[in-house]
Order: sequence, then C-alpha cells, then structure tokens
Amino acid sequence: MHNFQDLITKLENSDEETFWLGPATTEQIRKLETILGLKLPEDFVDFLSVCGGGGAAGSEICGIENNDATLDNGGTVSYSTAYCRTEFELPSNFAAIYLKDDEICWAIDCEPTGNGQIISYDLFKKKPSKKIADNFYSFFEEYVELRT
Repeated sequence: MHNFQDLITKLENSDEETFWLGPATTEQIRKLETILGLKLPEDFVDFLSVCGGGGAAGSEICGIENNDATLDNGGTVSYSTAYCRTEFELPSNFAAIYLKDDEICWAIDCEPTGNGQIISYDLFKKKPSKKIADNFYSFFEEYVELRT
C-alpha cells in the first residue's frame, strides 16, 4: 500500500483548507469499478481506501462520497466520469479524477498499457492533451507539494 496518510497529514498541516470524502471500503471501490466498467490502478484504490477523495478546498480530487459508490454528486468519480463521457466523449478507458467548471478534466488511464498515467483531457477538443504524471501516487505527491 502506498503511504497516502503521510501526504494527507502534510496537506492538513498546511495553510490549505482541506476536505475529505471519508474512507471507502473494498466493496464500494469494486462497485465503482463495475459502474465505470474499469479496473482502477492500485495506487488510486489505496487513495480511496484511505480518504475516499478530496483534498485542498477548491481543487478536491474526485472520489467516493460517504462510502457509497452509487452517489453521483459532483466531486465523485462516478459522476465526473459519466458526465465527461456523455458531454465531452471521454474515452471509456479513462476515469475522471478532477473536473473544474467544464474547462479542466484530469483522468486516470485505466488501460493496462496506460499504466495508470494521469492525463489532462481537453474538453474542447475532446481528446487527451498531455500526460501530467506517470501514476496517481506521483500525481498526489506533487499535488501536496504544490500546496505546502
């Protein structure tokens, strides 16, 4: 398991206001995978099991709210992914982990060949535009570092 707790603690001890969705159980994470039709990378699964999603207020990472993968509120992976698939043709191998104002979408490539890379998805051009990080854990390390 990746050490997300140390990073979460570091973020909580910063000047940033933080908000977490609450830990998700293995059952709910598997339910989310079924809803999305994807196998989520291990590091993102670890993140969901520790805090469920969230982060610095205003730039929270999508997750599973209140340990219920069926909730499709804004800020959940299920809502953000379904919305981006419907409105912006997000490919089925991606899970949206950040969506801001119909302008910014970051997603995890869940294809085995994608190795869990985090990409920026251009909502206007409806295609991936650049790689942000090699995996979710390195993405979250940088996310915390930029805010502390």
